[in-house]
Amino acid sequence: MKRYVILVLVLLGLIKVLSTKVVEIRVKRVCPLVPTAETLTSHEADTFLRQWTEYVNRGYRNKVPEDFSSDEVNISDRLPWIVRFWMAKNCIDPKRFYYTEQRFRSILKTHELKKHADAVISILSAQMAEGVDADKKAWYEDLIEKQKKLPKIEGVTDDELNMIKGREQEIEKLLK
Repeated sequence: MKRYVILVLVLLGLIKVLSTKVVEIRVKRVCPLVPTAETLTSHEADTFLRQWTEYVNRGYRNKVPEDFSSDEVNISDRLPWIVRFWMAKNCIDPKRFYYTEQRFRSILKTHELKKHADAVISILSAQMAEGVDADKKAWYEDLIEKQKKLPKIEGVTDDELNMIKGREQEIEKLLK
């Protein structure tokens, strides 16, 4: 009886390894090229949001280690086999997938910073318009310039910010 159990387990392991290798070979022939740009396109963003929804709904997010980093060279080696298999089956490059997640988080953060900076600029401009002496005016202008630079820290482009306009809460809820 022990032999049969061991034989079944060995066969299941062998099937898992072989099926993963077959998918990897098939993926290399069929999957499109992976974007390497630092910025996201709207098409890539929409695709990611659909994939992320499925990723979360299937429970894969809970299977990935907490200390997981998309900066690793062999990122897929640290993923559970079921997640690797799903990504390979759907032509998802793990490195780009997790990079896109982090990029979305940066875009959302920059969006919030920009909203805050715009509000501060509005207040400073109103105070400056009330009529202040030259020293205070220079001080206000300096503060305004600093506020304008604040959202640019993350390197997020205006196109990326426009891409999430009107969907910020939906995307934020999705990435929680």
